[in-house]
Amino acid sequence: MSRPNRKVSTMQDLQIIMQGMFSRINEHFFGNELEKVVITFEAGYKKGAYGWIHTVKDWKQGQAERYNINISADYLDRSKEQIISTLIHEMCHLYALQKEIKDTSRSGIYHNKKFKEIAENHGLNVLEADKIGWSVTSLKPETVEWLKDNCNFGEITIYKKKPLVADKVAAPKQSSRKYVCPCCGLIVRATKECSIKCMDCNEKMKIES
Repeated sequence: MSRPNRKVSTMQDLQIIMQGMFSRINEHFFGNELEKVVITFEAGYKKGAYGWIHTVKDWKQGQAERYNINISADYLDRSKEQIISTLIHEMCHLYALQKEIKDTSRSGIYHNKKFKEIAENHGLNVLEADKIGWSVTSLKPETVEWLKDNCNFGEITIYKKKPLVADKVAAPKQSSRKYVCPCCGLIVRATKECSIKCMDCNEKMKIES
């Protein structure tokens, strides 16, 4: 049996623990209504998402087809409470899928009040955010208390490093040079120093500072 609050340092342990947490949460908060899923840990830094659920059953497990809940590998360095909050958030989407409840729009980005209601009924606090709706979730105090007796892991020490983004260096401004024909006053600008001749006057144009 796993020791309480042990560190998680391998993907194998993480997979086992998250599947176990799914089962415990399903039993306690959802009355075992949710069907089994496959939990993965793909990178999601570019999406800016802590997790997501695939809305089609794109995994095959034995004879069963499964939905896929993904916990972003880029954000596993958060606290275990935050990671469990993400898991429950995606489980609420699974609940909506099974009940055929439209809880999001805009390709799953905007979370509506139906999602808010589902999440608040299953252990989460929900706040509204600009452009993504009722999407900001955290654990209710009673959910945190429940976790103390039902969460058998501590710090997760394996996660995908976020790519380093170099500061954008402003391109140097190109200064132009002004060339003037001494006869007709024709003006030509060039980005570098060069030799220019006025074809009408047959005179070499002079650079003017």
